[in-house]
Amino acid sequence: MQRLRRWTPFVLLLSLCFPTLGQDPTFKTQSRLVVVPVTVAEKKGGERIWDLQQNDFTLLDNGQERKIVVEPWGTYESRASLVVVVETSLLAQAAILKIRKIASSLDNITGESGEVAVVTADSHVRTLLDFTKAWEPLQETFENLAASGEKPGRVLDAIDTAVAMLSNKPQGQRRLILLFCEGHDRGSFSKSLDVLTHAEQQNVVIYTASFSAFLTPFTTKGTELDHNPEGRADYYLGPVFKELDLAMSENIGKTLAEYTGGRELGFVTQRRLESDLEELGKEIHSQYQISFAPPSDQKPVYHEISIKVKNHWDAIIRARPGYWIGATPVEQLDKSK
Repeated sequence: MQRLRRWTPFVLLLSLCFPTLGQDPTFKTQSRLVVVPVTVAEKKGGERIWDLQQNDFTLLDNGQERKIVVEPWGTYESRASLVVVVETSLLAQAAILKIRKIASSLDNITGESGEVAVVTADSHVRTLLDFTKAWEPLQETFENLAASGEKPGRVLDAIDTAVAMLSNKPQGQRRLILLFCEGHDRGSFSKSLDVLTHAEQQNVVIYTASFSAFLTPFTTKGTELDHNPEGRADYYLGPVFKELDLAMSENIGKTLAEYTGGRELGFVTQRRLESDLEELGKEIHSQYQISFAPPSDQKPVYHEISIKVKNHWDAIIRARPGYWIGATPVEQLDKSK
């Protein structure tokens, strides 16, 4: 079985924290239920395993077996709420030209009866489109996406906004975020650990489609780039070279995806992006859903989740690696000072 890395909160704090200066979004409170979407695939060939039943799964919570409820694959296909979060900073200019064209691919993720909202992040966080099942406003919103020309990209603030929007959805509704970002947060007021914990507490799964600010302009026709009087593909590379010193810092999108049970996709070309979204839809709709009630009498702590499948001990299992119980990690760190 493929095992996810252990989460070390202190390391994550050092690599991801940003100052908190703004107001937090409002989250809907609800009774605690941990929901774990699970992808199970054969180790050889990666084919999905479709015929598993509830008694085939075992879930350990900090080493203790929990009583679980397992929904078969495909159960949530028509009950998905998706927020698409798009970084619209200057560095996203070339990538947005590709993102504009993927509205029709979102059905692969939400199913025909799902709903989609759109949030953007530059120096401001904007909700361009509230949840809708209608095709026309969704298509129009994507076609009108544009980079602002500003350097800030408040990705963490935008994710927190999206999580708050999803917190109003019924617990039976799949809560998904598809994040398009360059990988680094610039200017958010939110703390990264708070954002991650909010997503985990609301059972939100984040999938990230990362783009390279350095490479993407080379796969975009110079004549397509907005505000480019000379039609040159290298017109936007000046700001990009200044960002190369950030290449060794933690990738925000990758971290958010990993610790909420999603995964990171990376695209450079239009064809790769569309192919990734198609594959992502197949994965989401082949997942099993495991849910359980966490203990209520333990001290605040991070709980690690381990899932095993009977008779498929070497299967590749993708799921969220754990959850926080009690106070958020930031609150715990503050109390320890």
